[in-house]
Amino acid sequence: MKSFTTVLFILIFCPLFFLGGVDVYVELKSVGKKMSIAIEDITAGKTEYGVVDIISNDLEFSGLFDVFPDSFTPCISKEFDFTRQDKVTAEMNGIETVVKVSISVKENQMTAVCYCWDVISAKKIFDKTYKAKISGQRNLAHSISEDIIQYLTGRKVAMNSKIAFAVQSRSGKEIWCSDYDGGNPRRIISQGSISMLPKFSVSGESVYYTTYKDGNPDLFKYDFKTSKSVPVLIYQGINIACSFSQDGKHFIAALSKTGDTELYLCSVSGKIIKRLTFSTGIDVGASFAPNSREFVFVSNRSGNPNLFIMDIDGGNLRRITSGGYNDSPCWSPVGDKIVYSKKTGNIFDIYVFDVTTFEEKRLTYSAGSNENPYYSPDGRHIVFSSNRRGVWEIYVMPQDGSEQIPVKGLPKNSTTPVWSR
Repeated sequence: MKSFTTVLFILIFCPLFFLGGVDVYVELKSVGKKMSIAIEDITAGKTEYGVVDIISNDLEFSGLFDVFPDSFTPCISKEFDFTRQDKVTAEMNGIETVVKVSISVKENQMTAVCYCWDVISAKKIFDKTYKAKISGQRNLAHSISEDIIQYLTGRKVAMNSKIAFAVQSRSGKEIWCSDYDGGNPRRIISQGSISMLPKFSVSGESVYYTTYKDGNPDLFKYDFKTSKSVPVLIYQGINIACSFSQDGKHFIAALSKTGDTELYLCSVSGKIIKRLTFSTGIDVGASFAPNSREFVFVSNRSGNPNLFIMDIDGGNLRRITSGGYNDSPCWSPVGDKIVYSKKTGNIFDIYVFDVTTFEEKRLTYSAGSNENPYYSPDGRHIVFSSNRRGVWEIYVMPQDGSEQIPVKGLPKNSTTPVWSR
């Protein structure tokens, strides 16, 4: 559900809810060129833990590599070293980098050793040992992927990042969480009412969400370590967490405690530090810039919902969209772009606004309704919800809008995804 529409819906039907009690090693040689890499599982007897498959999927997803899975490179040896035959095989197939992974398991402990070689020089780039409980094999695999990408490209990525989202259920809405690729999906909030609009804390150790479990749309915080929720903001009316500052000490909340829905700067414990907006109408959907000195938000102060940017001290207000119905902005972690949804006809599509050129680019084209876009931690991908296949699902795409694919393994009727940092 779109943030502006959500607030408008709450404002209209709030009384009903209140009464009823019812969510580097080398740089890439040229811009756009992918590095070819072979991933070989050299485990004796092989295993069924899927570590190498996860690594291959991570590298492919990054958009930085053309991945040759080990099923494609049967001539790569199972030796721990990079043999002369390995070099010949790799060069014949146009492979630039070879990675070998060995897995061993003892009792409940998994150990993985990763070796990475540059094909041209035949020099080892790195080797590293990873340990985890068997139940943590996905995190182990993602950690290997992160190291491979950083050693080879100099980029820091977050393959161990999570996504949180709302799922429609028979009793209302629940909050779910999964790995970024849809692995390890699990329900974290199910209260027999409406729980919605999740937001990760900067540390990723908790999720803030709005719930009607006590009749009012209150803001709660769920702690992953304790599996418990505590109230953060419980003012009469709307309480929504919008965006966290880079240092993780503050967040912007949308509150309607004075009548109009306005934006407030709050401490992570829920103490109001100051009011940020003072307008008639609805101000909501704020997203911090990476410098945390300014933020973008949605307001209908000029008529239809449009996007505005304001400094955190309340000054330098400027509108960046005009006309139409604009909602759900998210400022890129890189700082150069803002992605948002815009109504075109009777459906929403996703657009991106370039902060430096002031140009707008459309990313989706009327394949159902496409809403609630949110950037990955490195700004290279966007997660969003779409009903293009007749039911709401979570999708992901590169920042340029190409290769829009559903995230596998997630429940149907899923909306409002957010990405951890």
